[in-house]
Amino acid sequence: MRLPILLTFALVLPAFQLFASADTTIVERHFSKKQLSDDVSYLTTTVERVHPNMYHSISKQRYRRLADSVRSALHDGMTERQAWPLMARLVGALNEGHSTFNYPDSVVSQLKTGGRLLFPVLVQEFNREHLVVRGDLSTEDKLLPGDEITGINSINASKLVDLLSGYTGGLKTFRSIDVCRNLITYLYLYNITGPYHITYLRNGKPGSVMLTAINWAEFRAHMKERAKTFPGATHYPDYAFKHLDQQTAYLAINSLKAEPAVFKNFLDSCFQNLQQAPAGKLIIDLRRNGGGNSTLAQVLLGYITDKPFRMAGGVRWKVSREYKDQLNKKLAGKGAEEMPYYFNAADGSVLADTSIQTTAPESNPLRYKGQVFVLIGPRTFSSANMLANTIQDYQLATLAGQPSGEPANDYGELIFLTLPNTGFTFSTSTKQFIRANGDVKDTHPVFPKYKITDEPNTSVDEAIEFLKNR
Repeated sequence: MRLPILLTFALVLPAFQLFASADTTIVERHFSKKQLSDDVSYLTTTVERVHPNMYHSISKQRYRRLADSVRSALHDGMTERQAWPLMARLVGALNEGHSTFNYPDSVVSQLKTGGRLLFPVLVQEFNREHLVVRGDLSTEDKLLPGDEITGINSINASKLVDLLSGYTGGLKTFRSIDVCRNLITYLYLYNITGPYHITYLRNGKPGSVMLTAINWAEFRAHMKERAKTFPGATHYPDYAFKHLDQQTAYLAINSLKAEPAVFKNFLDSCFQNLQQAPAGKLIIDLRRNGGGNSTLAQVLLGYITDKPFRMAGGVRWKVSREYKDQLNKKLAGKGAEEMPYYFNAADGSVLADTSIQTTAPESNPLRYKGQVFVLIGPRTFSSANMLANTIQDYQLATLAGQPSGEPANDYGELIFLTLPNTGFTFSTSTKQFIRANGDVKDTHPVFPKYKITDEPNTSVDEAIEFLKNR
């Protein structure tokens, strides 16, 4: 199946349009070791205050050793580019997809104005082993769409994804999505520079090529010249419904961010159609759903099941002054009035609820009675992952595709923070969500019953074709 292009002209360096023209001189900021060390202390102590369980994947002792090793590597005069990869490790070590250390905007300016610094290959996806080429923008123009990069500068592709995703945690399949989207930026930050020795597979046969870096003007010119030869980007609407044949209907849910009333109206129209033009099989596609509002997930389940379920087996919410400040700003100063249960709780305490009961959906005259399959994959994340987990734990439908993008026991309810000296920004979690069946020790993602691998450069959606024939 031809997957959505992760690295388009507009996305490859998403902030380029926000910065000055190519003749602007970029002055790099430099920091003292004390400034950087103070930022490390601020990061570690603040995360400990706001996070419900920051040591769920790394012991407190190991994390402190990591922080000490980062401090020891800092020195006077470091630039943002030099300091960022070191400090990013402190967030990546939390090992959760919602905790991310954002790269500084100034790096994009440096790439745009600093000469031949850009990696010249657009990458479509990481296929669990290799980086799949979308297009070659180099002067040499040697790689073809669909070539699989096995290594860059003697670093194999799998290890490269791990290295370049050191700023965040979570499952590798999920981390690789952002790496592919921002590959040029991360290669620059981690000082992997040209000329680039690239090893690759073409139709299973190995090859190698040396490509030189390009500048922003060359990037734009080559993109304009060659884009028509690259695989086209596919637009996926947030919601879509259609009949694939007389026996199979298809419902794509690519987001859970709509207004509940709007979402319900859309589902009403879909399931009314299914009553008027019955299909014995319904495929619900969550493979591109990065989450949103879990209430919408509950609404959707009410159309396909009458079984009792719960979306989470429990919640633990850390109380902190920092998150109260964020909430209060969001609520226009009315935080204590609108959320007294949180604002009246002592800073440092944890609001826990493990008494969530299963509840049967309300009666729904549009409820579908046929066979339901739900497609999931590494982009199934956050509230969409909760939905997939609920379906798995309560056997509400049959899951197919690839494992989801994060463990079913996960963290969220983000707080956004800024380091006082460098200005680096990062996010982390204030709330822990326990998977629907209450098994807090399960560290796995949501697994499908039928594991189906898609081929990115074919016109056929292998997963859908498989389910149509079940």
